[in-house]
Amino acid sequence: MEGLQFFKIAVVLQSLVIFSRHSFGFAATKSRGLSIKVIPIDSRESPLYNPNLTHRQKIERMVNVTLAKLSHQNSTFHDDKHFSAIDRQDLFYIALMLIGNPSQSVYVIVDTGSPLLWTQCRPCRQCFLQNYPIYNRQASSTYRGITCDDPLCNYNEEGSLFKCVGDRCVYRLSYGSGPQASGPTRGYASLESFHFVVNDDGDTETITLLFGCSTNNVNFDFGNDQYNMISGMLGLDLHPNSLASQLSDVFSYCIVPYDDNYPFDVHPHKLRFGADVFIPPHSIPTTQYVRVEGRDFYYLRLLDISVGDFRLNLPAGTFEPSSASGFFIDSASPASTLTTNSPNELNIFGMVNTAFIQYYESHNLERNPNPGVPFEVCYMNRQDFVDYPSLTFHFQGADYRVDGRFVNVQFHEAGFFCVAIMDHPSKSILGVYHMQNMRIIHNGQIGAIQFFPEDCAQDHF
Repeated sequence: MEGLQFFKIAVVLQSLVIFSRHSFGFAATKSRGLSIKVIPIDSRESPLYNPNLTHRQKIERMVNVTLAKLSHQNSTFHDDKHFSAIDRQDLFYIALMLIGNPSQSVYVIVDTGSPLLWTQCRPCRQCFLQNYPIYNRQASSTYRGITCDDPLCNYNEEGSLFKCVGDRCVYRLSYGSGPQASGPTRGYASLESFHFVVNDDGDTETITLLFGCSTNNVNFDFGNDQYNMISGMLGLDLHPNSLASQLSDVFSYCIVPYDDNYPFDVHPHKLRFGADVFIPPHSIPTTQYVRVEGRDFYYLRLLDISVGDFRLNLPAGTFEPSSASGFFIDSASPASTLTTNSPNELNIFGMVNTAFIQYYESHNLERNPNPGVPFEVCYMNRQDFVDYPSLTFHFQGADYRVDGRFVNVQFHEAGFFCVAIMDHPSKSILGVYHMQNMRIIHNGQIGAIQFFPEDCAQDHF
């Protein structure tokens, strides 16, 4: 796709987040109720707000983030643990966190596909530029480095992030691979007090968390920005060291629609943990996630796909979960992707696109053969046409239906729309664009993803 050449690879999640306690308070257990205020990057409340971006530039940014996530997920390493490629400053969700005693501010990138919370840490051997003081562990009375004999330093266990060097529990984490690689970051496994803001008055709750104190950080492009606010990463995947694993077995989110009727700055999003997650008393669609050795993504057992009323009737094993294939849900990947080469050698991306083409041509829509965007199936808008087909993912135990309104990306100023699916040689992902107005619950208590339609704009502070 030549249209991709002008895009810079960039990554993950686009907002500032602030932490808030549920009204009934919480205890120091995994059942605590905790919500995170997620302010989208395009909100006027965001410190990274760019009022000059056009709608098309926002779509390009969405594509960039998806490409970067795919680059990360397709990477292979030896001893390095890895997350995702990192590029432009204005493409992230960032969390403002207060750590230590007395408290110090840090801003970290939020990523549901990463395993560790870490921040730059003084004294630094080599740290990248950030425009506020680097966290100083020596100035905190609650900081504690972890030694090799500490049970938290499980360096001998399979899948551990840590190694033992001179009785110090250490890590080395890299981001991406090849020319797009960033890092590594090197540092010490540590414990520290984290102070979560719980209301507009600035009151906080204090929780002791395992985190990475990074003292040697190289090759991070955002560190070259004189206005850089980012100091590290906030991981939320299935790894036992992630923030999600430390805080709660259950968390959820609900994505406000991206169309013009729901501008990004209407309300901040909420990321809910523990007792702050509402699970209806009645039955809701539920599908078990599948653990894949060496991976901490939320893999799902996808059986088939429908476009409108047309079901593909895919053979068994098409999306068999493995480190080289399968289907997973990722709130850090904006666009959904489908494989062009499944384990049984099917081009699922092509098959789904063919179904959309047959549908739209049966309604006499005009194809846009040269849209200049990295989506394959695009059609000109027609004023009287509103019958967009749904896209249904048939999971084991539950059907996930994307309303036709949220299947396509609209380019209103150019007068066309495109099916919001990208291709990949092996990976298939349910991206955040196809989660609009859907309550998503990561329920570790039952090892499942649960979901149901919801007016997400109502879920705000």
